[in-house]
Amino acid sequence: MIKLVRVDHRLLHGQVIFSWTKQMSVNYIIVADDKVPNDPISVMALNIAKPVDCELSIIPFSQLKRLVEEKQSKNIMILVKGPEEALRLIEELPEVTEINYGGVAKKSDSKQYGKAIFLNQQELKATQEIIAKGKKVYIQMVPTSQIESADFIK
Repeated sequence: MIKLVRVDHRLLHGQVIFSWTKQMSVNYIIVADDKVPNDPISVMALNIAKPVDCELSIIPFSQLKRLVEEKQSKNIMILVKGPEEALRLIEELPEVTEINYGGVAKKSDSKQYGKAIFLNQQELKATQEIIAKGKKVYIQMVPTSQIESADFIK
């Protein structure tokens, strides 16, 4: 069962490990990305960072639906790097109803939407498309922090 879908440019790091996995009783983490699985250094770093009590798969989007179906008895968290990847994710998994935005890096052409959410035009457009498809997008760094409000219309 999918417990959490999270956008975070850092993918797997302290907040994810210590907060979200415990709060959501996650025991299986999927990093979905078309580049990361082919980057040996990123794969090694993610494997080192994963919680001891969680399994980890680092896969391209083309394998996502099959893996989620195969691991449906697990409590799954899916991590993607950004809003464009989140849009791709909901195309692969239309049953996902909400996406947690935890961190999108600041860029020279981005606008701030939350403490750690900086969207450029392409990322804003992807976010608007996600919302237009009836999905809830919410900003929350860790489970104990307040959900931040953001106007993704502008």
